[in-house]
Amino acid sequence: MKKSLILVTCVVSLCATVWAISPSEKQQLSNFKVSTLKGLRGVAVKVMIVRDSPDMLPFLKEAGLQKDVEFALQNAGLEIASPTPDVGLYVVLVKVTVASNDNLNFAMHVQSSLLQIVNLSRDTTIKTESQTWPSFGQGRFGVAPITVAKSTIEKTVKEQVKDFVDDWKAANPKQ
Repeated sequence: MKKSLILVTCVVSLCATVWAISPSEKQQLSNFKVSTLKGLRGVAVKVMIVRDSPDMLPFLKEAGLQKDVEFALQNAGLEIASPTPDVGLYVVLVKVTVASNDNLNFAMHVQSSLLQIVNLSRDTTIKTESQTWPSFGQGRFGVAPITVAKSTIEKTVKEQVKDFVDDWKAANPKQ
């Protein structure tokens, strides 16, 4: 009875972990049998907002988004650090442009990614920076009215951070 309970608990935990990872992480595990997030202790965070003009969506601030991202990552157990070769650089890029002639609708693209220092397989003495998460398509594009554009961007950033945290936790289960 006790052994079957342990087995059921392990299976449930494994299923929860597998279902919680992003499609990109599943593809990476299928291709390489290991996550690029395994052993990652911490990240530096950089949030950038690119706009057509400085007065576009003035209430959307890089500093506010940066603070939200750092809090979510710290809350998950990741250390927030200065950029070094030992930590990744978690980048959030938000692009905003006017999508209608009346300036009431905005087109938005939100892309989150992790950059890490990697060695080339053909020559391991060569190090470079590469996007290691996600391995494909994390960017989200949409059009929203001015009244909800800021909240739509903030929600998208939170969803992408959650995807990253879920993938990181799956790659680094607590012992």
